[in-house]
Amino acid sequence: MGYALFPFEGETVVSGGLVEDPDMVSEKGTLLYLNGGDDLTAPLNRVEEAGGKIIKPKTSIGEHGFMATFRDSEGNRIAIHSQG
Repeated sequence: MGYALFPFEGETVVSGGLVEDPDMVSEKGTLLYLNGGDDLTAPLNRVEEAGGKIIKPKTSIGEHGFMATFRDSEGNRIAIHSQG
């Protein structure tokens, strides 16, 4: 699996990464990872009320923090990451 992390400074900058893995192919294009803030619980609680669907709930990825994936109201698959 290949992974590239976009550089960032501070906590107010949007950052993320790109994953290259045949098992992580999005049905509609690139899987976009976004910074989910301090805790993924807050943004995940807003997904379904905004018309989206949680695909993978908040999941530990060990020392790298937590991640989750969801579909937005248009069907795009999006991943979010946090350290907590």
